[in-house]
Amino acid sequence: MCGITAIVSRDSRLRNSSLHNALKTLELRGPDEHGVWEDELVSIGHRRLSVMGLTNGRQPISSPCGQIVVACNGELYDYKKLRDEFCNEYPFKTASDSEILIPLYLRHGIEGMMKYLIGEFAFVLYDKRIATLYAVRDRFGIKPLCWYHDKNQTIVASKAKAMMACGITAEWDRISLMQSLSMHYQPTDRTMFANIKQVEPGHILVCKEGTPPGIIKYWDINYPQDTSYIQLTTAEEKEYIDEFHSLLYESVRTRLMSDVPVCCHLSGGLDSSTIAGMMSKMMINEPVHCFTIVFPDTDAEYDEDSLATETVEHIGGVMHRIKISQSQILDNLSDAVYHSEGLAVNGHLSCKYLLNREIRKEGFKVALTGEGADECLAGYPHLRKDIIATLSDSDREELTTRLYETNLAITGTEIAVGNTLDCSAFEHRLGYIPSFLQAKASIGYRMYQFLSDDMLCECRSHDFFHELLDRYDTDHLLRGRHTVNQSLYFWTKLTLCNYILATLGDGCEMASSIEGRLPFLDHRLFEYAARLPMQMKIQSYTNEKYILKEAARPYITSRVYNRQKHPFQSPPLTRFFTTEDYRRLRDDLTSQDFSATGIFDVRKVARLIDSIPSMSILDQTIYEPVVMLMLTIKHMNNRLLR
Repeated sequence: MCGITAIVSRDSRLRNSSLHNALKTLELRGPDEHGVWEDELVSIGHRRLSVMGLTNGRQPISSPCGQIVVACNGELYDYKKLRDEFCNEYPFKTASDSEILIPLYLRHGIEGMMKYLIGEFAFVLYDKRIATLYAVRDRFGIKPLCWYHDKNQTIVASKAKAMMACGITAEWDRISLMQSLSMHYQPTDRTMFANIKQVEPGHILVCKEGTPPGIIKYWDINYPQDTSYIQLTTAEEKEYIDEFHSLLYESVRTRLMSDVPVCCHLSGGLDSSTIAGMMSKMMINEPVHCFTIVFPDTDAEYDEDSLATETVEHIGGVMHRIKISQSQILDNLSDAVYHSEGLAVNGHLSCKYLLNREIRKEGFKVALTGEGADECLAGYPHLRKDIIATLSDSDREELTTRLYETNLAITGTEIAVGNTLDCSAFEHRLGYIPSFLQAKASIGYRMYQFLSDDMLCECRSHDFFHELLDRYDTDHLLRGRHTVNQSLYFWTKLTLCNYILATLGDGCEMASSIEGRLPFLDHRLFEYAARLPMQMKIQSYTNEKYILKEAARPYITSRVYNRQKHPFQSPPLTRFFTTEDYRRLRDDLTSQDFSATGIFDVRKVARLIDSIPSMSILDQTIYEPVVMLMLTIKHMNNRLLR
């Protein structure tokens, strides 16, 4: 895992100073070594976290003729197989997986080469022959990639702060800020910072001197046009389960390839427990080191210590507990926001930051995680709400009531409570409103109560749900698909890319120079899962990730097998706090610097904070995302926009 930057400009003095400053901000992404390549038009810089080819993998890497140059962040799996294929036509000079990009490009071109790439990656490739720089992001957005363009230069980098180090003014992107206030997530092609954009997942940025950058889409999620919910025979189910198991097992095996030790993130849930169990079958000469966040000062609704401990004992692993208090969440929130460059609705942002810091302290550079399983297999409770909504009135009411009763931790963040902003654009365009977007609209409705008059007026001048729909090809990619798959499409584009992968994932991992690897987001596995009958994902409308539970039986305990999905959440600061925690929370959100942002009416915010101790448990829970968004906006403003 690494940090990359590239600058296209005829001004060599501008490029030289900017590149040096940008690489300095990316040091934690690549603390082991750095390299630079330059010509009269382009400068490319690379910071390396050495994981593969420890002594012979320095980047940027150029072709023998010097006309093609690459710098890559991430891992390209199956590169050894590809190297064997090219060994007679290309003279490899490093042991790096990244070098395979050059012969692939020379043979297939930039779009043609993409189907051969498996892994988590973002890279730049410069073809001097045609004076063109390509910036490529993986299919799901596991690795970040930002860009900026003006009349003098185009800059590409792993993080927005690298652009700020090049002299780009650090200001709020008003559209991203307002959409985040309305539905938590900024648009997938924008960052939180003015004029600094993202290369979208599955896209290629094409930079030629003298022209604005162009965009090529090389991959997208394409669910089948099938809305049926069918019963399968036992033999048909077994065939699906066996094939899924084979694909997942191979994905885990592939992601264990490393020249440094590998560990795993472990919660008490099905996804990470399955990964840890499969790892234990493959790492026969050493135990799996499992890192688990525990909350000793709260209840079992949030603390998964006993489940994780049972899994570690089951697989013969080594348990590493990271005990986290509410005070530690507050203590580390500012740093977590700074490194992730994202806003959060829960203290899990600080927790992920602390988890990866501990992993690094224990000497690991690589960690496998269970992220992506719920996107792959429709695991979230809000997706069950979507499918329940298709049933008759009596069945729908009973199952919906049960869903809410057993999912208090995510009530208000993933399943809606109370009034919402207007989501009718989805009803008009698709015939339904995804449950998770209703939940985000309920956060937005509550958030609007505390905005300054100017910000409220500006937000109300937009229909962000209509604008969201306009960003995607709903006619060709969504119409006629199962409602659960339609919801998954938007969740994957918004929540997975912008939050789970960027903010909670890469942002918190690379803050401690940790490379995260995600077996469930192998695109071959994901594409297979996308074609599955819905019954293999959600059985009988209530049993989520059915195919994974069956495929994982040899690796997990019966408690994990029978447990309902519980998304990772830290105990809400609005429910579990000491007197000191509460004082700090109030001081932060009534401070002069918070008021000076002009985003919120601090008098209204103060009344909210004052009312928290007397709220019901439900209200304390549903106001958690409002308070956390405020806190993370404050820290982003203080750390990145001043």
